[in-house]
Amino acid sequence: MAASVNTVRMVERLNYLFGGLLIIGSVFVATQKQALGLAIGVALTCLNFAVLRGLVYKWTKAVQAGEPSGSKAFLVMPKMIGMMAAVVVVILFLPVDAIAFLIGYSIFFPSIVVAGVVDALRSARDESADSADTKS
Repeated sequence: MAASVNTVRMVERLNYLFGGLLIIGSVFVATQKQALGLAIGVALTCLNFAVLRGLVYKWTKAVQAGEPSGSKAFLVMPKMIGMMAAVVVVILFLPVDAIAFLIGYSIFFPSIVVAGVVDALRSARDESADSADTKS
């Protein structure tokens, strides 16, 4: 279970990195509405993953303590409803470019891919180290 917390933490940090780079880049090439859309999209997805990391941490602690993890699962619904409401508010009431907002909000896709590849490479390295130790 600890690997899942570490992977979620890595996705969250990569969101910050990729989002920050995207926002900095948008200052030079995007319109004001596009830059604002990117920045708000990145902020929402980073907030989403910060809350998600907290939930995964609570679930991991509950499982380690022997508590049923299903009791914590209901916390995902308010997070999802709040995030959907925030997206609707941004699109309907803020002067942002919707496509730019979508791009900023979707920054978690490359973050998940990179974190997955890094996690897989670490697992493969650890397995090869373990097999080398058992042969010695």
